[in-house]
Amino acid sequence: MSRDIINAVQAPYRHSWSLLTQFIDVCPEKIWNETRGGWPVWQQIAHALAVLNFFTLGENDAPASAPCDMATLMLKVQGSCAIGKDAMREYAETVRVGVDAWLDGLSDKDLTRIHTVLSKKIGRDVAYGAAVAMLASHTCYHIGSCDAALRDNGLPGVF
Repeated sequence: MSRDIINAVQAPYRHSWSLLTQFIDVCPEKIWNETRGGWPVWQQIAHALAVLNFFTLGENDAPASAPCDMATLMLKVQGSCAIGKDAMREYAETVRVGVDAWLDGLSDKDLTRIHTVLSKKIGRDVAYGAAVAMLASHTCYHIGSCDAALRDNGLPGVF
């Protein structure tokens, strides 16, 4: 099973994961609970994690156990169940293990195949290669939004 391409294309995801975990570590509590762009910072981080999990679930996989409800995770409602950093780190680790296992199970040949489970969920065909790219792009979008909260408070961002 060839994995040269998989190993190369997952690098942006690995970088975005590093930024995400750095953000959790450096974000002050005051900012963690602020609302930016309609969503609390902690909720955007929880959402980014939930979507990483969502992108990589198989047909019979259950979502990772989350510290709040799905409506909050998917930004359908503003969260009333504020997630603290320790709980977020635990959730992040559970998601990371699942994403890593999913990536480890892919071969270069899989990149052009349709990810049928994800395709059904979002209503359009998505190849595995696109799903790998989405792991980084969606995460970086939310890190950028959250970084703005740090910068608006005179702190350096992680991105």
